[in-house]
Amino acid sequence: MTGLICALLSAVGFYFSMGIGDHWWLAWLAPVPVLWFAFGNTTGWLVFAVSTCAMLLGASSTLRAYGGLLPPAVLALSIGAPSLTFALSVMAARRVKRAMGAVAAIFAFATLWTTFDFLASFSASGGTVGTPAAAEVSMPVFIQVASLVGFLGITFLLSIVPAGIALSARTRSPLPVAIAMAFFVANAAYGYWRLSIPPSGTLRVALIESDDAVGRLRSDNREAALNAIDAYVATIEKLNDPQVQLIVLPENIAQIAPQWREEAQSRLAAASHRSHAILVAGFNTTIDHTQRNVSWAFIPHETQPMVYEKRRLVPVLESSVYTPGSVPKVLAEGIGLEICKDMDFQAMLRQDEVQTKPRVLAVPAWDFDKDDWSHARVAILRSVENGVPMARSARNGLLTLNDRYGRLIARAKTTGSFTVLTGDLPLSGHGGETGYDTIGDAFGWLCAVISLGAVAGSLWPKVADA
Repeated sequence: MTGLICALLSAVGFYFSMGIGDHWWLAWLAPVPVLWFAFGNTTGWLVFAVSTCAMLLGASSTLRAYGGLLPPAVLALSIGAPSLTFALSVMAARRVKRAMGAVAAIFAFATLWTTFDFLASFSASGGTVGTPAAAEVSMPVFIQVASLVGFLGITFLLSIVPAGIALSARTRSPLPVAIAMAFFVANAAYGYWRLSIPPSGTLRVALIESDDAVGRLRSDNREAALNAIDAYVATIEKLNDPQVQLIVLPENIAQIAPQWREEAQSRLAAASHRSHAILVAGFNTTIDHTQRNVSWAFIPHETQPMVYEKRRLVPVLESSVYTPGSVPKVLAEGIGLEICKDMDFQAMLRQDEVQTKPRVLAVPAWDFDKDDWSHARVAILRSVENGVPMARSARNGLLTLNDRYGRLIARAKTTGSFTVLTGDLPLSGHGGETGYDTIGDAFGWLCAVISLGAVAGSLWPKVADA
């Protein structure tokens, strides 16, 4: 009965903080019941079952967004994999605690769960989309460590704090929780300091989206596509804001055939010219005899756009239709171009920002309604890691403007008809110049080495009493 209660308590915490959940504070407490149970005198198979069930139930929140949309095998993997890796992390920490003591167990759990999160980021289909770290984006003060060591620093903190609480509760020793709180306070102090740095300028941005004004996506339909473009152009002309310097439209508004691509581009170029603003818009079209998901970036007084081709495609839904691009793109004005799922891959984004040093990222996107904030906050982690503000305009989701620290400047939910969001995006230097940009994923590799060392050490004869 105790195991069942602990599993349910942790499951509730995971369900409402991670994935589709949005209660950031629960993420710090969710693992505590399961860890407390694991560090007691309980059989190993029961600990494994309780840990696995807790995360299975918690991770099932993703079904609210993706059930019926993604293939069953993908859904099963997205829920089953984190459940197994969480359970393995708990089991390893339990073994380390019995062999090496409570302090070693704290670091064993934190480094091992962080290592599994790091390994998940190598998945070509998901990247960091399932990271526990995204839960803290609603509290920017707690995510600034990402600018030093990447998103894995947040995962580490979300592991070591509950491990310290659970071990102190189980052993009646204040040392584990004291260590955990030292990490928590140091992280918060760094976050408050970093958020106190003032910007050096601003960029006036408009995000425009309509779930209704779309053309055909899998076939050429000139009339439907041009009607959608004309509707967007008409909305741009209604802005009546001469201060706007950047306008971002969503991903994949319509499929554009090569035969009338120039006509479609000329209408968007004219809108950019009349508004005196850079215009970034997402479509799909044929390039080099294959279909590509693209972002067109129009600069006032120029007729031809810069073309960026999406490099990371949604499994099956996009990968079966489009060919991925291969290179990052940035305008001379410092506007970096990415599209939706590109933002799920921290290593690629870091390489982009180090190479191109953008001032702002313009990101056309497409959400799945209920995953709007959960997907947007993963993208926001990339802003913090690389120190670059972002303007993200998503179909069937959210319009968001955030600064280089992950703070939301403006946010609006799409409604079907046109939604327009404007705001002044704070600027400060260029992206690609943070500590994380310098060291990359070194922290992930360090956690892997420490966790392996802890597990290996626990296999030697006991050096501490259980």
